[in-house]
Amino acid sequence: MKNVILIVLLLPLLGLGQTKKKKAAPKKATSEAHHGGMQGLPPEIERTLKIKLAVIQHFVSQPGDKGEELFWQTKGKLTYGIVNYTEEQNPKFKELFIAQYKTMYQEYILMLSQGDVKATNRFMQLLIKQELEYRNLLTPEQLKKYQEAFVTMEATNKQMYDSYLGLFFSDTLLAEYQKGFR
Repeated sequence: MKNVILIVLLLPLLGLGQTKKKKAAPKKATSEAHHGGMQGLPPEIERTLKIKLAVIQHFVSQPGDKGEELFWQTKGKLTYGIVNYTEEQNPKFKELFIAQYKTMYQEYILMLSQGDVKATNRFMQLLIKQELEYRNLLTPEQLKKYQEAFVTMEATNKQMYDSYLGLFFSDTLLAEYQKGFR
C-alpha cells in the first residue's frame, strides 16, 4: 500500500495520471533545449531521460534544502518498499542519497548552464555511477528483489515502472544508458 501511495505522489511529477494540461516548462528546463534535441538516442533512452530530468527538476526547484530532503526521503521510502532494508542500512542509504543529491544538483545546474551534449553525457554518467553505488549497498538478496521488482513492474504496470525510472534504473535500461553515455 505504501508503494502505491508513493507512486501516486510521483505521477504528477512525471505528467502521468493528470487530467489538466500543465503549462509548458520554461525553455531552460526542457531536455531538448539543452541537450541537442536528443537526436540519435534510442527511443527508450529518450523517453526515460525525459522522465528522469522531470523528476530531478522537481527536486532541484524546491526552496532551500527541501529538494535534498525530498530526494533522500523519496529514494529511501521507495528503496524500503522494494527491498525492505535493515535498520543498520538505513543511515548508510540516507548518507548515500544526500551525497548523491548534492553531486547531482551541482552537475544538473552545470548541465543546464552549459547546454551541450558533453555536459549531458557527463550528467548521465553521474546518474549511472550513482545507480551502481546504490546497488553496491544492497545485499545479494536485496539486489535480486530489486531486479525482480523492475521486471515485474515492466511487464505488469508500465505506469509504476516509469515512476520508479525517475530515480532508479532497471537492468535493461542501465545497460542501454551505459552503452549510450560513455
